[in-house]
Amino acid sequence: MDVAYTSAIAEVIDKLEAGNPLPPLVPKSSWSAELTDQLLALSLEDLFDGQSLKDDIFGGAIKSGLLLWNDALDDSHDISQELSNNTGSYWHGIMHRREPDYSNAKYWFGRVGTHTIFPELREQAITLAKEVQNPSDTLGQIVQTIENEAHWDPYQFIDWCQAAEDDPSSDATQFLRQVQSEEIKLLLAYSYRNAI
Repeated sequence: MDVAYTSAIAEVIDKLEAGNPLPPLVPKSSWSAELTDQLLALSLEDLFDGQSLKDDIFGGAIKSGLLLWNDALDDSHDISQELSNNTGSYWHGIMHRREPDYSNAKYWFGRVGTHTIFPELREQAITLAKEVQNPSDTLGQIVQTIENEAHWDPYQFIDWCQAAEDDPSSDATQFLRQVQSEEIKLLLAYSYRNAI
């Protein structure tokens, strides 16, 4: 997943890694209003340091994803709803999952179909699960489902996120936040590789 991001993108990611490494499943507000303003002020040319973009849709996906990681849901949505590919639908679906508007999230994941990052996301989730000591029954069931299914199921993940609203401090919720963080990073890397 090592990606040599432009300095502008890497700077934003460094700030997010340091201050918001595990974004909440359902944020109440943006993590940093200052970072939101900074991102909104950047053109794609600024964000990509003048590097030639081969695909503006994926370029927009990067901006949408960085805003989403910063918990700036509305600003992310303004961009993702204009992105006419399955990666744009993926960012759109994550935004609605975090809003939370779970049925709308499922609609957008229906437009995603099977995404290229799903197999790696599933593997990352299994790796994260192995690090948990004495998991609760709920987390144990989540992990067993992921391990037993051959493919990543984004609809099941939405259902788990919805159920986690009832117990925000549980180990299951913490695990889901970790998986969500990996999902965002994988989708950013995928978007970047396809943008340049």
